[in-house]
Amino acid sequence: MKFKKFSPLTGELVQEYNYASFGEVDEALSILHGSFQQWRNLPLEQRQQKLLPLVSRLTEKKSLFAETISKEMGKLYAEAVAEVEKCIKTIDVCVKMDLSFLSETKAHSIYKESLIKTEPLGVIYAIMPWNFPLWQAVRMMIPALLSGNVILLKHSEINPEVGRLIEDVFANIFDSALVLHRLASHDLTEKILADDRVQGVSLTGSTRAGLTISALAAKYLKKSVLELGGSDPYIVYSDADLALAAKSIAKSRLQNTGQSCIAAKRCLVHQSIQAPFIELLKAEFAKYDLGTLADVKFKKSLEVQIQELKANTKAELIFDKPHGQNEKSAFVNSQIYLVKENSNWFKEQEFFAPVLLVFVFGSNEEAIQIANSTSFGLGGGVFSKNLEFAREQAAKIEAGQVAINDFIKSDVLLPFGGMKMSGLGRELGKNGFFEFTTTKVISYS
Repeated sequence: MKFKKFSPLTGELVQEYNYASFGEVDEALSILHGSFQQWRNLPLEQRQQKLLPLVSRLTEKKSLFAETISKEMGKLYAEAVAEVEKCIKTIDVCVKMDLSFLSETKAHSIYKESLIKTEPLGVIYAIMPWNFPLWQAVRMMIPALLSGNVILLKHSEINPEVGRLIEDVFANIFDSALVLHRLASHDLTEKILADDRVQGVSLTGSTRAGLTISALAAKYLKKSVLELGGSDPYIVYSDADLALAAKSIAKSRLQNTGQSCIAAKRCLVHQSIQAPFIELLKAEFAKYDLGTLADVKFKKSLEVQIQELKANTKAELIFDKPHGQNEKSAFVNSQIYLVKENSNWFKEQEFFAPVLLVFVFGSNEEAIQIANSTSFGLGGGVFSKNLEFAREQAAKIEAGQVAINDFIKSDVLLPFGGMKMSGLGRELGKNGFFEFTTTKVISYS
C-alpha cells in the first residue's frame, strides 16, 4: 500500500511513500521485544545516562529537524526551531531529574514486610500526530523509556521524514534499538495491538481516532493513554487586565496556525467590557503572520466547518485576515466570530485552525455554563485581577488544566491531559512516568 505526500505550501505532490508491511512491523516488534528484556533490567540512573546523548544529538540536528518540520507541515521556521529547543530542554530535564519515585518502597501490613515495585510493561505503540511532530513524540516517549519500556513509533503520513529522523536520533543509544519507526497503515492497527509483545498504546489525535484505539485497547486489555481534542474556553471577567488577556488569547489561538489541542478555542467575555476587549483582540490578531495548515485537505474541511457554523449558529464574522497568496496551498485566513447565542452545535466542535469564537456572558454562572457546555475538557483559562475569585472559577471549569491570567503551556514538570472526550491518562510530570508501568508486591513474613 502507498500514500501520497503533498506540500502544504504549494499543494503539489512531493513524494509517494510505501506503508510498512506487517512483516516489517513484525520484525521491528521482535527487535524491540528483545531490547526490552535488557533495557528493563537497567537501573534508572543507567537508563538516564544512556539517553543523555540525545541532548547533544538533537542540538546538532536542530536545524535539520526544524527545516523538515516546516517543510512537511507548514509550520513557520521560527516556531519549528522553538519546538526542537523545547524537546532538547525536556530531555535534558528528564535525564537529570530525581526518579527515585519509581524505585521500590517498603510497606508493613499483615506480612512482616512487603516490597512494592514499579515495573515497565513492554513495547508501547506510539501513534503520534503531525501538529507538533517532534514535541508530541518526545514528551510521550522519554518518560516511557525511562520507566523501562521501548517504543514502536507510527508517525503521521504528513510527517514521514520526521518519523525517520526520530528513529535515526535514537540509533545506537543502547545495545539494541529502543525506538523504531514503522509507518503502518490503519488497517494494521488491530493486528499490532493484538500482538502479545505490545503492552500499551499512546495516541495523540482526534476524538474519533481515540474512540477507535480505546475500543481496541479494551478488546485486548492493553493500557492506553489518549490525548485528544479540545475546545478550550478562556473567560475574561470585567476586572481583568484586558490588554494582557487579549495578548495571551491571541497568542494561544494563533500559535502553530491554530493547530494546537490546547489553544484558546472559545473566548468568553463579560458584557460590560465586550466592546473595548474585542478591539484589543482584533489588534492583537492583526499582528500575526501565519504559516499554513498542515495539509490542503484540512483547508477544505475548515471551509465546510465554517459553512456549518454560519448555517447552524448565530455567529458574525468580525475579523478576517488573509495569509499567503497561493490558492492551491493550505494557507487560510485568521478569523474571529462573535457568537450571539450558545448553541448545542458547538458541543462537538473543535476548530483546528486560526479561528476564535467569542461569546458574551452576563453572569458568573452563565460563563461557567458556556465554558462547560462542550464534550471536551482539555484546558482553559481565567482572567481576573482578583486571584481568590479566579481560583474559585478555575476550579469550576471541567478541564485537565486551567491557567489564571495566562494561557496553557505543556511543561515537563506538570502532568498533561484532559477529561471527558479530551482523553485518558497523563503525559509529563511524575504521573507520566507511571502510565506505562504496573505495580508488583513481594511480601514475606
